[in-house]
Amino acid sequence: MRLGEGELAAAAEPRPSILADALEAVFGAVFIDAGYDAARRAVLAAFGPRLERLDPERAAKDAKTELQEMLQAAHRPLPLYRVTAVQGAAHRQSFEVECVVEELAMSAKGTGSSRQKAEQEAARALLERLAEQ
Repeated sequence: MRLGEGELAAAAEPRPSILADALEAVFGAVFIDAGYDAARRAVLAAFGPRLERLDPERAAKDAKTELQEMLQAAHRPLPLYRVTAVQGAAHRQSFEVECVVEELAMSAKGTGSSRQKAEQEAARALLERLAEQ
């Protein structure tokens, strides 16, 4: 896979979203060229063992969604996310975000290459703290 100069300058490795889009294109090409059964076989060859380990009773959710749903089920206010630090050059910034649930007097921090990723990490860290209680 060839990446543009801008993408190569921004990251040492391709972003997961680019890899996911490329793999989706491959599966789509198999589907168009050889049909549904061939595409299904290709997907199963690539992901079969992982698909078998999935629990159909438990939908996979990102940490922010999981935290929000947990708090709402307990009739608690939603968490607040605050950017506490931004470091690095504009094209390679690192964000630090704090996730706070004031009513529980709990918070956790997360870092990431985007504000959204840092929020997810902060939510994941807070979920871990809540699980320890």
